[in-house]
Amino acid sequence: MFKKLIAVAFGVIFAVSLAVSPGANAADNPFIKSGKAKFDEGDYDGAKADYDRAIKLNPDDAEAYYLRGSAKKRLGDLRGATADFDRAIEIKPNDAEDYTNRGVAKRELNDRDGAIADFDQAIEIKPDYADAYYNRGAAKMFDRKEGAKADFDRAIELNPDYVEAYFFRGHVKYYLDSYHSAKADFDRAIELKPDYAIAYSYRGGAKYKLGDYEGAIADCDRAIEIAPGSLEFIVVLDLAYTFRGDAKLKLEDYHGAIADYRRANEFSFGCRHWGDICRHAGELDDYHGAIADYSQAIELKPDEAFAYYRGVADFIQGNYDNAIVDYDQAIELNPEFAEAYNNRGAAKMGMGNYYGAIVDYDRAIELKPDLAEAYSFRGDAKGKLDDYHRAIADYDRAIELKPDYAEAYTNRGDAKSELGDYHGAIADYSRVIELKPDYAEAYSKRGGAKFKLGDYHGAIADFSRAIELKPDLAAAYYFGRGGAKVGLEDYYGAIADYSRAIELKPDLAAGAYFARGFAKSELGDYYGTIADHSRAIELKPDYAEAYFLRGRAKSELGDHDSAIADHSRAIELKPDHAEAYNNRGLAKSNLGDHSGAKADFDRAIELKPDNVGAYYNRGAAKRRLGDLRGAIVDHDRAIELKPDFADAYNNRGVAKEGLGDHYGAIADFDKAIRFNPKNAVIYNNRGVAKGGLGDHYGAIADYGRAIEIKPDYASAYYNRGIIKRGLGDHNGAKADRKRAIELDPEIEDR
Repeated sequence: MFKKLIAVAFGVIFAVSLAVSPGANAADNPFIKSGKAKFDEGDYDGAKADYDRAIKLNPDDAEAYYLRGSAKKRLGDLRGATADFDRAIEIKPNDAEDYTNRGVAKRELNDRDGAIADFDQAIEIKPDYADAYYNRGAAKMFDRKEGAKADFDRAIELNPDYVEAYFFRGHVKYYLDSYHSAKADFDRAIELKPDYAIAYSYRGGAKYKLGDYEGAIADCDRAIEIAPGSLEFIVVLDLAYTFRGDAKLKLEDYHGAIADYRRANEFSFGCRHWGDICRHAGELDDYHGAIADYSQAIELKPDEAFAYYRGVADFIQGNYDNAIVDYDQAIELNPEFAEAYNNRGAAKMGMGNYYGAIVDYDRAIELKPDLAEAYSFRGDAKGKLDDYHRAIADYDRAIELKPDYAEAYTNRGDAKSELGDYHGAIADYSRVIELKPDYAEAYSKRGGAKFKLGDYHGAIADFSRAIELKPDLAAAYYFGRGGAKVGLEDYYGAIADYSRAIELKPDLAAGAYFARGFAKSELGDYYGTIADHSRAIELKPDYAEAYFLRGRAKSELGDHDSAIADHSRAIELKPDHAEAYNNRGLAKSNLGDHSGAKADFDRAIELKPDNVGAYYNRGAAKRRLGDLRGAIVDHDRAIELKPDFADAYNNRGVAKEGLGDHYGAIADFDKAIRFNPKNAVIYNNRGVAKGGLGDHYGAIADYGRAIEIKPDYASAYYNRGIIKRGLGDHNGAKADRKRAIELDPEIEDR
């Protein structure tokens, strides 16, 4: 969830072009000639002194002012240089070179508008003056990139070998995200000037952006190799080590990356790359080292807010209190530090302070409205507060700002799943997979959403892909696939998957034991069910559902006392567990405790008024307690809730028969047979009701059908024998009675 944001701006040393005037007065003014010689030797103080004498000799010599301005510029006296260029222009107002050089001086004084005005004038005087276009482009680079690019285009058109123009045009394209085109310009600059160190650094950056990490490293290596011979070597090394560190990260060379970031810090004055170092300490588990690095940064620059990203390392280790202290300090130093608010919000999230986190994310967004991570993290906080609709709105905004933000798509999918919008969740998880094809968790989440929609085959395909991507870390994926197989009634396949999940995480697999136990119960392996649920309970002693299902399995094996104990424990753990009351009632009923059973069914219905099974079971208990009318009322309700409930019609019919309502009973048995035509018991019961009405032949037909469905049905033989005897068919009656006793020797005692 957590990601640190670092905005880094690289400094650039401009290799500006100084125009050179043609020395027309050198023969008449010997000081100009001697000044030029000293200038060429790097003796700028001596050159300036000679130009002073030249001006004293001829106060209207424009070239002398121009040359003295150039010397002053080299000595760092930009204002003095500008004054000399002013005087040269005053004397000779149509000299494009003088305007150009004054523009260069103004640009270095950060008077970019004044500089551009001078370059405009130079171009007006001399439309084919490549240096003026180049320098105007350099002045526009920071805030008028498209205009800068156009000027560099024109400079190159006028001078196809203008190496600096290629470099700076590439630089502009780089920051316009045109990496292929930027690389082409850096290629040309290097072709024209093979030892152009900063061009290698930036070409390495472009290759990194294009995914050519090996190529990026090679270019940065070359930049580092030749940097000491360049004027801008500090910037070259800062950039080269930074870009090389970035490329090594992509190649998962974390030690190498951190070493490069530390080296870059030597050239960026101590603090800029501590964030990169800490952010990737997780890959090395070197959080203590990261904290030490941040502490060093703070010692070097205690008033540098950025250094307090030491909180990141504390955050990763779960030391949220310490992290918040550092972010508090960063915010105190820079109240508009959006990323510090963002990260403090994450630390508060870690402490469960979701409202406080939202306040910090609000402030981060207020300060930096395009901070996609703040929107995404705020969505996470809202999700923790079950405010899924507003969480989705935040994820929408994060994605709008950053369309390839896989984490925001993932979390939006989770929020949609919580709202039951599984189709929407699947769309988001699919986008994550498109962005990160090897992200196993996205396949697993999409599989879970498909499972919820009943697309078990699709779910299995997704869980299988997740397992393929992370076979040794896939306990949850096997578990999910097992659930989908249960949905397809592939219980053996499900058991195999749950077993693999248990194998991968034996001590954290309570859910897998529980699910495997359920699959075994569906196959009738109740002993296996009990063993698995017992293990689930051992791992998770408060696992109410495991007690409940173990109790159900024990009932299936006739161990009703033990079943009651398990259901009672499930109820103790989860007092509103309606099904546990219902099943405990069934176990009590099987032990003949119909009053106790009825009390449990009462509670099940109270907890879940639409619990059809509880109404049905309570009706049966009331019938056994002699409350036939009460039984009929409960079966009425069960049928109302489930109109095709054959057993409820049957039991209501039995109650009506007990009240002597033979016609009503037969109507119910007819309905029951319509919904379940292969139930021998219903035919037997209808036979009894028909016999009560004197429809003996109809009764014999129903008993015959019951025996046809269930050839070992003793009661049907016995009842048919009684009817036959009443009709005078003594041999038939004798044969049916004999067969009934063979099947159930105690039938006449009941």
